[in-house]
Amino acid sequence: MHIVKGIRFYGRGSARTLGTHRDYGLEIIYLEKGALNWHVQGRVERVTAGSVFFSLPWEEHGSVDEFEPGHYWHWVQFGLTGRVDRPRRNFSFHPEFGLPARESREVSATLTNAKRHSHPATNQAAWVIKTLVEELSHPGRQGDVYIAALGRLAILELGRCIESVGSGGQGEDASVRRVETLVTLLRTECDQAWTLENMAERCGLGRSRFATLCRRLTGDSPLILVNRLRVDRAKQLLRETPRSITDIAFECGFSSSQYFARVFRSFTGMDARGYRLKHARA
Repeated sequence: MHIVKGIRFYGRGSARTLGTHRDYGLEIIYLEKGALNWHVQGRVERVTAGSVFFSLPWEEHGSVDEFEPGHYWHWVQFGLTGRVDRPRRNFSFHPEFGLPARESREVSATLTNAKRHSHPATNQAAWVIKTLVEELSHPGRQGDVYIAALGRLAILELGRCIESVGSGGQGEDASVRRVETLVTLLRTECDQAWTLENMAERCGLGRSRFATLCRRLTGDSPLILVNRLRVDRAKQLLRETPRSITDIAFECGFSSSQYFARVFRSFTGMDARGYRLKHARA
């Protein structure tokens, strides 16, 4: 059976980690389960269950963490016309998708102007990406036509996912910005004695409201987020310094070396000594 030329690569499943790479075309990933820390051109984003993540072919992206358990994704790469080895503000999609020039310009503007690459998926986006991968894996009758139609819909629906992020009111936007600012602060001050109460107070929000926005933006509850950032700092110190594991545990804000050991293993799949030895050999 003829394979749709506009889609060369697709799949579903999981991976221990996603190495930094570039793709053949526009990649759209629907994360059905789990939460991941990925970067695009070095900028880290939290991808949570029920989100779509996109990257353009000139954008390097991949995992921040070396161990990413418990996730499941569906992904498709859509071919573009013209050069894909350098950034372009305007681009068109493979003719098989049947996107008119005007719509292609609108989609390309939405994608290149987006401040983030991960966005909450609409119900339609979740359905169409999963269905498209299934149809590509097991084409039915008139498969080429059906796949092209699903591909066109997936591209357009991605644009709607991005545009829907800004549909909240001004109060909502201000609250989100305050939480985003705190998350940035936590990356450098994760060693402090953070509690749900003082984080919420720092953002001028109630505890429940703050926890909801934190989970929406990062995929983690506030206290899990703090531990994740502490472990990230501990990994850097284990790789780059000869300090003892106990000293590193306290420097990163953990109350005891035993608690640090338990948390570190839950996030990395190994103990701190094994992590240091692995990177010393590398």
